Amino acid sequence: MLVALGGAVVAVTVSGDYLDYVRAAHRPWLLLTAAGLIGLGLIGLFVRDGPAPAEPRRRLHTHGPLAVTLEELSAARRAEQRHDHRRIPAVGWLLCLPLLLVLVVTPPPLGALAAGRADPSVPQPSSGTRFSPLPAGEPVPLAVHDYAVRAAWNAGRTLTGRTVTLTGFVTPDDAGGWSVSRAIMTCCALDARSYLVHVDGDPTPRAADTWVEVTGRLTSVAGTVDHVAAIRAESVHPVPRPTNPYEE
Repeated sequence: MLVALGGAVVAVTVSGDYLDYVRAAHRPWLLLTAAGLIGLGLIGLFVRDGPAPAEPRRRLHTHGPLAVTLEELSAARRAEQRHDHRRIPAVGWLLCLPLLLVLVVTPPPLGALAAGRADPSVPQPSSGTRFSPLPAGEPVPLAVHDYAVRAAWNAGRTLTGRTVTLTGFVTPDDAGGWSVSRAIMTCCALDARSYLVHVDGDPTPRAADTWVEVTGRLTSVAGTVDHVAAIRAESVHPVPRPTNPYEE
């Protein structure tokens, strides 16, 4: 089981599927963990404990005047089985079930379901955050969370008059509109935080979790709570899901 689990870790790391769950920087640690699991498994496969110290074994008679009862014979056999650590209890094979689930069932990365439950307000950046001017050229490709923070907490000063491109997945809202969304994680998917940018000016119905590239300019969201980011779309194009669905 350890060898198989280590092999599964190697497989998801080499294929890049690990990016659905942890940051790219964790790749070396995953490979080290896989090596440790495989090494421990091989030790368990090929290194066996030496024979147990010889103990006086009571001779059980099954015939004659010294014959033991059937209950005594059964109890002696059960005691021998308990002390034979080389035998694998049948219930131990149930431990293979979680491993089988890991290999067969592949949970997807966080998408519209998680983003739709998140607070649409953009979290406040750390104190001392500086918003540098955008580079020259139009349109400027920006991370969704970078655009959201600039729009919600910098009054859009660095975005005014600029055309930007955002790449993310569609997250529908209750009002019939949708947001382009992307998640960013500190360590793994468990602590991921979704960032949503409301999209104006696109009347085309969009299915949840569809990956799109939105090109547009800064706009405000009327009638919503403070610190909500929005963009007025000039064009929206479906795109393939990127290798890393999360932003760094």
